[in-house]
Amino acid sequence: MTHHRNWRRWVVVGGAAAVGLFAGCQTAPPTAPIQHTSAVRLADRPAPVSVAPAAATVSSPQLAAEYPIDLGLALRLAGIENPTVNLARERVNEALAGQLAARALLLPSVNVGGNFYLHRGVYQNASGQILDVNRQSLYLGAGSRVTGAGAAAVPGAWLFAHLGDAAYAPLAARQEVSARRSDAQGVQNAVLRDVAVAYLQLVGTEARLEVLRQAEIDVGEVVRVTRSFAEKGQGQQSDADRATANAELLRRQVREAEEERAVASARLCRLLSLDPSVRLLTPARAIEPVRLLPEDADAEALSTEAAQRRPEVHAQAAEVQQARTRVRQERMRPWLPVVSVGYSSGVFGGWGGASTTDPSSLNGRSSLDVGAFWTFENLGVGNRARVRRTSAELAQETAGYQAVVNQVRSEVVEALADARAAARQIELARSAVTASQEGYSLEKLRIAQIQGRGRPIETLDSLRQLIDSRQELVRTVTAYNVAQFRLFAAVGNDASTSVVP
Repeated sequence: MTHHRNWRRWVVVGGAAAVGLFAGCQTAPPTAPIQHTSAVRLADRPAPVSVAPAAATVSSPQLAAEYPIDLGLALRLAGIENPTVNLARERVNEALAGQLAARALLLPSVNVGGNFYLHRGVYQNASGQILDVNRQSLYLGAGSRVTGAGAAAVPGAWLFAHLGDAAYAPLAARQEVSARRSDAQGVQNAVLRDVAVAYLQLVGTEARLEVLRQAEIDVGEVVRVTRSFAEKGQGQQSDADRATANAELLRRQVREAEEERAVASARLCRLLSLDPSVRLLTPARAIEPVRLLPEDADAEALSTEAAQRRPEVHAQAAEVQQARTRVRQERMRPWLPVVSVGYSSGVFGGWGGASTTDPSSLNGRSSLDVGAFWTFENLGVGNRARVRRTSAELAQETAGYQAVVNQVRSEVVEALADARAAARQIELARSAVTASQEGYSLEKLRIAQIQGRGRPIETLDSLRQLIDSRQELVRTVTAYNVAQFRLFAAVGNDASTSVVP
């Protein structure tokens, strides 16, 4: 049973490393931690790789050929200059800028300047007379375009806003900010989920490669024994050739496994914004499957919890509320006025007349202009069209909300079903490994006996069954851990959620 103990040591799936996923990543706190977690011991976590020099080394062009990484470090790197996360954060900043602008709608704009006016030639006065007039004026102060007795065309302090926009735009902007923040949290959770899945898949490819490399040693031993028997006349040359062919086939599978590991490493590098030429290496330790959530949990309860906690649902709910605010805003638009308040103050002076050439002195001047008007666009038809359009947008956002809830529920149910199926397959795979290990051990003893009592073809067949069962166990445990993490994320947990009691 020595090989069985070795097998337990190098079949690595990344299970307990998933615990390290949640302890070291700095993210926004979740709405509430999940209550029904399994008993995962903190001591099962692998020792973390040193992080301080690693983060700086990753971004440097002088990178080593191999880079050790664990799950906690991968998740910390996922939050460093990740373009997808940064894009979502900048959308939050854009929404905050829109909210600031909406809150300032009732604040006046300030204009400071002056103007010079010059007229030469004929001029028609209010009574219709044509006069030959020469005049000019100068204004300096708050506002501009001040001539004659009229108010400033550009007031020094000017408030011009629709009261409906001033009342409803800040509320809609606040709902927009809430939606973008929830979107950003959802994007961050999705990125961390993808990083964790890619890490676990990398662990799975490394475990499969170790299985095949160990199998190379076992096949090499069979090749040596059958070749020795054939040279001594105690066995057939065909058996030695068959064993050699199996060894060559296994070497090709090793190369394929190495390619799969390189692809998995490049995929993880892409998610971490690292150079894809870097080969990431996970800690080599024997790890059992990790049960983050019980796969026998009630699917309906988990789905309901996910619909209440997922940031994607919160974002869509905020979109619905914003659409409702827009509908109320358009319904009130024709009944609330546009208000205009202008105030100007400065110095003004001018000169003119047929023969006057000396300018008068500049004297103080101020004016206040207040007005309000109601607009019924296109005899009210335009306003009706606005209401219909925003009502249609509300219906779309409501349908989108239901679609998001259905998608969230579907993700929970699918991940739970995958976890249940993988859990059953793990038990079958373990039984197959135990049986094939015992069968191969017996055949190995038989082929080592003199006088050909052991048959090489049966030994090779037992070894092939052992290799296949080991790879199947790697596949099923990897699938189980991936399904467990997808379920954990689908319920609404982020990387900062604690899963230890």
